Amino acid sequence: MKTELIKEVKKIEKKEKVKVLFLIESGSRAWGWESKDSDYDIRGVYIQDYQVVEEGKKQIDKPIGDLDITLWDFRKFLRLMIKSNPSVWEWLSSDIVYIDNFLRKKLKNIFERDFNRMKLKKHYSSMAKQNFYKYINEIGDVANLKKYVYVLRSIACILWIEKHKSPPPKNYKKVINLFPENIKKFFEKIVTEKKESEKLMGKRNKEAEKYILSFFNRDFGKEQDKFNINEINKLFKSSLKWQS
Repeated sequence: MKTELIKEVKKIEKKEKVKVLFLIESGSRAWGWESKDSDYDIRGVYIQDYQVVEEGKKQIDKPIGDLDITLWDFRKFLRLMIKSNPSVWEWLSSDIVYIDNFLRKKLKNIFERDFNRMKLKKHYSSMAKQNFYKYINEIGDVANLKKYVYVLRSIACILWIEKHKSPPPKNYKKVINLFPENIKKFFEKIVTEKKESEKLMGKRNKEAEKYILSFFNRDFGKEQDKFNINEINKLFKSSLKWQS
């Protein structure tokens, strides 16, 4: 699969006139709960010619078979990073890396050091709300049970940040230990069943939903941003040597 992926990425680079800095696996495979029919959620960051008048693409989407490829412009990635965006952290912390660059490790260290705990918790809360109200709360007595996994993982990430004061690890097995035992067992049961199929329909779990809803109006407090913009700008400028 990796050979096929790299070949497709090279085609994208040539067509779009960009250079991919790093490429990772996101989603269920990186989290450790992929099913037999899961896609590959490929995410990456690219640079382009920043010395021209025309505005370049901020994002490139290229689904190819079971490869769901999404690439972000480096400037977009950095602008979201200083907002403590969870997607940025998910990409930086992935253990499945297809193309690497020293900048990824450098940015990962900076994020761990300077991220805004309040903002990251609010982002995870927003992700949980969106998934809950779109895929669980609005569809009657039966739901695709895998959506509980996505909602609950976001909540587990909030709990991790509160307890450890650090960004959450990628693999779900580390973060779900912070759940009450009944919620943890429900989560693990769904993951086990989900690995057989993405289409896991079943009766809604009101107990889990009550637990989920208790996080939606939580006060995450306030915190000052700590990212050093000069440091980020310096890293951005260092990436320009890969343009040619």
